[in-house]
Amino acid sequence: MSIILTSGKRKTAIARARLKQTKGQGIIRVNGVPLDLVEPRYSRIRMQEPLLLAKQFLTDDLDIKIRVHGGGVTARAEAVRIAIARAIDKYLGLTEVKEIFENYDRTMLVGDSRRTEPKKAGGRGARARFQKSYR
Repeated sequence: MSIILTSGKRKTAIARARLKQTKGQGIIRVNGVPLDLVEPRYSRIRMQEPLLLAKQFLTDDLDIKIRVHGGGVTARAEAVRIAIARAIDKYLGLTEVKEIFENYDRTMLVGDSRRTEPKKAGGRGARARFQKSYR
């Protein structure tokens, strides 16, 4: 029985996945909720993508527990998606699976390094400046 720990990050959302081989369970939970019950539907579909892509290589005896916090709905879904894809890749260790993920969407394994730019003085945000008055 092997346990694999991985993580995925998107913006400020961080997901930590724990993949464990068990006897015929095959349950995937996100913050204690089964993946089939995760709402909104779009998030659920995004989270299931790595499972659907690697379906032919997987068996039904894998439990995946994911804890995710921070960020918004979409960022959380993307972070979970990255964590699941990395766990599957690490568990199987096949170059075929890695190629399938990379050809479908490279961010499944690599992630997105973009982060919000810090706010600066003289304006409301990172780039916006206060209006200048001449009169």
